[in-house]
Amino acid sequence: MSEEQVVRSTRPLSTAWIGGVCAGLADHLGWPVLLVRLGFVVVSAFALTGLWAYLVLWLAMPRTAAERSAPGLEANARAGMRSTSAVSFSGVDLSLATALALLGIGLTWMVQVSGWGLPPRVLAVGLLTGGGLGMIWWQADHVSTREVVRGTGWRRLVAPLVRHWSSVVGILVGLSSLAAAVAVLVLSSGLDEVARTILLLGASVAALVLAVLPWIIRVRQTLAEARQEAMLADARADMAAHLHDSVLQTLALIQRQAGDPKKVTALARRQERELRQWLYGDAPTGGSLVEALTAELLDVEDTHGVDVELVSVGDTELTPELAAVVRASREAMVNAAKHSGAERVDVFAEADEDLVSVFIRDRGKGFDLAEIDDDRMGVRASIVERVKRAGGRAIIRTAPGEGTEVRLELPR
Repeated sequence: MSEEQVVRSTRPLSTAWIGGVCAGLADHLGWPVLLVRLGFVVVSAFALTGLWAYLVLWLAMPRTAAERSAPGLEANARAGMRSTSAVSFSGVDLSLATALALLGIGLTWMVQVSGWGLPPRVLAVGLLTGGGLGMIWWQADHVSTREVVRGTGWRRLVAPLVRHWSSVVGILVGLSSLAAAVAVLVLSSGLDEVARTILLLGASVAALVLAVLPWIIRVRQTLAEARQEAMLADARADMAAHLHDSVLQTLALIQRQAGDPKKVTALARRQERELRQWLYGDAPTGGSLVEALTAELLDVEDTHGVDVELVSVGDTELTPELAAVVRASREAMVNAAKHSGAERVDVFAEADEDLVSVFIRDRGKGFDLAEIDDDRMGVRASIVERVKRAGGRAIIRTAPGEGTEVRLELPR
């Protein structure tokens, strides 16, 4: 099997005249875009074949992913009510579009009068359907989907489409065109009353399904992209927290031990081993919670020269979520060893059927949580947010002169 990936065609809305199908095919095939557009116009003159092919490709081809701009430009674009991806036609584009439209009308008329075309009622239904779907689908391509990600409830699925008056007008015009197509189809069918009623219901449902299908696809893609971005954000946060817990802490210790080359070498080698383990295979999930906490507290004792006492009630197998709690516990021990001024840190771990809890307590000088800056990673990212991403919560109780207690909880 070939390992080469098949490159899928996409629709670049920045250079699109309608849906970007011709521009995407031209870019994929390496052909002039005008030649592709001319081909669709010519084929559309014969039984509207080109029109149906264009609509099918509109659904099948995804939008070209937008390139990220500078953060300031993106923030400015997000402030608007309309998307910035709408194409602006130049004079040459308008002239070419007009010429192609006139050519299409002329070719369709020649095919119709020659007797090779569609019956007039079928042609009218096809043109009204194609025009209505194109008008509605264009709105689905160009409206902002920010509220789909940030909003709640069913309203978030409809709000982007009706947020701007031009979107409302476009959707209403498209629905009116579809309604006219259904009316022409039913009235010219020549069926009896019951059959026409069934045809009316079936055609109306089909028209509505086709009208909303691109929006459903767009919403699904938007939600999938949002989930992927959230996963990337969590991965970046985990990396930042780990670097704070390990690399930055080790660098601080090296600065203090700069006069002892052997100590500095030992710290550097230990940090290298930890970093390699984390990069090429995260914290092992084997063993138990108590074993992992014991290993961490022994390391904190050896590194920072404080006594850490562990008391445990129950134990459980170490999972990836519990490994995150262990890493947060280590950071709490390190903070107590470095900043509390206490000579001893107490750790209590309890594991029952419904909840795993770890308490880290010191009787040092404490601090004021309100005075902790937002950019201080030790408490916020390495403890609170890390446990939150694992599905638990962190509670910190402290005050100046009263010591500090960090409580980590993870439901099972």
